[in-house]
Amino acid sequence: MSAGADKKDSPLWLDRAVFLAHSVALEQEAADRMHELAETMAVHNNPALHELLSSLAAHSDSHALDMKALCRNETLPRFKAWEYSWPDDESPEIFHYSSVHYLMSAEDALQSALEVEQSAETFYRDIADNATNPAIKQLAEQFATEEQEHARSIANRLSALKAGFQNDLSKDPDQTDFDPPHTPE
Repeated sequence: MSAGADKKDSPLWLDRAVFLAHSVALEQEAADRMHELAETMAVHNNPALHELLSSLAAHSDSHALDMKALCRNETLPRFKAWEYSWPDDESPEIFHYSSVHYLMSAEDALQSALEVEQSAETFYRDIADNATNPAIKQLAEQFATEEQEHARSIANRLSALKAGFQNDLSKDPDQTDFDPPHTPE
């Protein structure tokens, strides 16, 4: 959302079709970015992280399909990437490239996934809190609760992972790259 914009006048809070178009885009972009990151890990020979991220991407795909099914009888507006009213520059439920790297650990990936789920929950809660349209308010509350459940699931996986590392000291999270990428200076 651009600086100085009045939330109460935002089409996200007023128009169901605009709200749903944003929700579909949010879920699809989350799935696309997760797949992209998973494939990056495969390219960098990190099969364990590729598998973890692929499972998270499959969950995102499922949620995106659910969102599209919810909207199948709706006529949604089509927006260009820069026409969306996100709170920041990009959709709230995507990994930002600055927070991921090819040497990241499973813990790093789960922590980033947790943060984007929490960001999506905040996005929907903000809409629910500000919507004057009861249909949008209800959907936003429902979507916020779903994102909260996703965050809880990821937090549980993160806790289990951390507990596993504490119980198995032989798992050294050494991330030394003995063949780093070469970039011209």
